[in-house]
Amino acid sequence: MSLGVRLGLWCALIAAAASALLGAYLYASFEQQLRQRDDVQLLGKLRQLRQLLGHGGTPAMLRSQTDYLRDTMSGESNALIEIYAAPADGGRLLLAINPDGLALPRLTPLPAQREASMADLWRWTAPDGAPAVAVNAWARLGDGVVEIRLARVYAEREALLAGYRWHIVAVSLGAGGLAALLVLGLIWRGLAPLRRLQAQTAAIGPQSLALRLDASDSPAELHDLVHGINAMLARLEDGYAQLNQFAADLAHELRTPLATLTGQSQVMLSRPRAEADYARLLESQLLELERLNRMVDSLLFLARSEHQAQNEPLQCQPLSGAAELARQADYFADLAEERGVRLVCQGDASVWAEPQLLRRALANLLSNAVRHARSGSVVELKVAPDEGGAGAVVSVTNQGDPVPLESLSRLFDRFYRADPARSGEGSGLGLSIVRAIMVRHHGSAEVRQPAPATIVFALWFPGPAARAPSPDPAH
Repeated sequence: MSLGVRLGLWCALIAAAASALLGAYLYASFEQQLRQRDDVQLLGKLRQLRQLLGHGGTPAMLRSQTDYLRDTMSGESNALIEIYAAPADGGRLLLAINPDGLALPRLTPLPAQREASMADLWRWTAPDGAPAVAVNAWARLGDGVVEIRLARVYAEREALLAGYRWHIVAVSLGAGGLAALLVLGLIWRGLAPLRRLQAQTAAIGPQSLALRLDASDSPAELHDLVHGINAMLARLEDGYAQLNQFAADLAHELRTPLATLTGQSQVMLSRPRAEADYARLLESQLLELERLNRMVDSLLFLARSEHQAQNEPLQCQPLSGAAELARQADYFADLAEERGVRLVCQGDASVWAEPQLLRRALANLLSNAVRHARSGSVVELKVAPDEGGAGAVVSVTNQGDPVPLESLSRLFDRFYRADPARSGEGSGLGLSIVRAIMVRHHGSAEVRQPAPATIVFALWFPGPAARAPSPDPAH
């Protein structure tokens, strides 16, 4: 069932229950008042009988005018009355006002001088199931005493209460139904902003990710939800744009080597060639194929890194930052000497990282720095504890051509090159791999240009107790 129907049913049940509880309270109060009124009337009848029997002429009237006395004592209360002589006088029945012959209970009579109270009433059930109340008491009759057996059956009261109970049930059901209708109407009207939001979201698709939900006519409770959905749409739009750009960049990167391979093969096959020409062609094509293999390996690494960043924790361990920098400097010493660049390592700190990934990130940064460093300059490799002391910051600094500010923030993007003329060098994925490695370590990678000819790449590795949640690899 829908949310509105469920809320309507619950409100109907609550309204019905509340009406039933209120009706039960009113019913109990009404029943108590009726019972108290009837009990007071019964006790008043007993007092009336005692006063009447105490008159001087009553004994003679019992013998001569029994019917008149019976009609006088019955009154409007329709009480059942039996008057018996004392056991010493034979205990015979002197007067009976009991048309149906109902057997009245025989109780211990109250003394003649004692006033009856509600505590002296005896409650019982008549054979027809109606509630009844009785009281027995001694009364003066001339010079002697008689036993009064007084009772009343409240069949009319039970019928009145039964009708009242049915009214409570009917009112409770009616209140529940009315509450359900009102609540359903209010819910339908209250959910109108959700229906408008649903219509807005239905209009959003791959070609219209720039659309945003309008929260102006939504209740305050939905503002955070709408803002969250809009933020999600912004991330999806950005990710979709990056995916399209990545597809375009990948097609561009693959087109060049494939065109080269195709063109060389077509030229070579246009006429017969010497064996040496075929060997040179195969050697050239092998270089292009190796470049394609490196590109595919890098793309597979990025894809696996993004998946593993969310599903597989790294096996990190404390590593000597100075030892790792020295290892990379020794590995790139020949390339640096060929380029006329000097490598310098500084500082030391414990780096909490996975060894192979740390070495790959450093190798990519150092390879990039050596390729772009100006001949005769110095490439500085530095490691130091971060400001909190729990993690470490590894930086690689080189002197080279200035990078435009608009390109600086895009250096970690896939296939991006600040200098398109140098597209033949590398695959354009080295810095993207560095950022992916830092994402897996819950750290960060940044680039800054403190001076026009100085580029600094800094990697922050958090300590084992200060790991932040993994950010979105796409960002």
